[in-house]
Amino acid sequence: METDFKKEARKQYLHYFRIWFLIIGVLAILCIVLRFTKFMNQEAPAERVYDYADVLTEEEEEKLRAHIAQKEQQAQIHIVLVTIDLPVEGAEARERYGYRYTDWERNMQDIADDFWDEKRYGYNKGFEGDGVLLLHNWYPEQNGEHLATSGKVERAFSVHDIDRVLYAVDAYYETDPYRAYMAYVDEVCDLLERHSTMPFPWAIVLVVPFVVAGIYAAFNLKQQKAKNTTAVNAYVAGGKPELKGKTDEFLRKSVVTRRIETHSSSSGGHHSSGGGGHHRSSSGASHGGGSHRH
Repeated sequence: METDFKKEARKQYLHYFRIWFLIIGVLAILCIVLRFTKFMNQEAPAERVYDYADVLTEEEEEKLRAHIAQKEQQAQIHIVLVTIDLPVEGAEARERYGYRYTDWERNMQDIADDFWDEKRYGYNKGFEGDGVLLLHNWYPEQNGEHLATSGKVERAFSVHDIDRVLYAVDAYYETDPYRAYMAYVDEVCDLLERHSTMPFPWAIVLVVPFVVAGIYAAFNLKQQKAKNTTAVNAYVAGGKPELKGKTDEFLRKSVVTRRIETHSSSSGGHHSSGGGGHHRSSSGASHGGGSHRH
């Protein structure tokens, strides 16, 4: 008897929440489609490796291009490498090359951002699209790298993440530049994969209704069992769930008035948020980034 009662109860509740389940199903499908649909940017050039400093062999460049192409398909971002051998510091360099600043870091940032913007890189669009660019300057006494992030990489990467990518390059660049740049590509994709979790709003839409419906149904079943009532309609009036009694009223008020605490996040630390080094480029595009000078 009790088994039949529970079956009928589940049937009633599934019937009542059927619209919720339908909406959730549609949203889930839409979320999956948006996650895996590729909105390819047709504006950017096909080239990803610009070895102006000539530190790679032609064979190494080809291998790096192939590796980048494979990783780009998996991560759905653009991955660009630019090496230069130019002075980027001081008043003389500023006057000669038209830099906006005299200090090394801000000029490296400008060069990387401007290169990305002018080439219209970005996996999904040609302005503020998804991707990352590593600029490595080999000029004597001014050796170092700047990592520029854009789109979902900018939003995902914290200062800590940017440092991890640059440290991966630092570990090998002196003895094996090719290995250093392969490490750059791998570290970017590994970190991005770790950050590729379900966005918080989608988690609410997909998970919370199921939880609420389950708790709602379980609570009413428990109430009915305590009253030793065997008829389903004793607690499902007209096929719709009802909350009765002071305990129900307390539950309702508790759910409505409970304050959800939030915590502000920082750009550093183990649980740091994205947007590391957030700034606007000279063209007005949003970028993140950071530098290591040797």
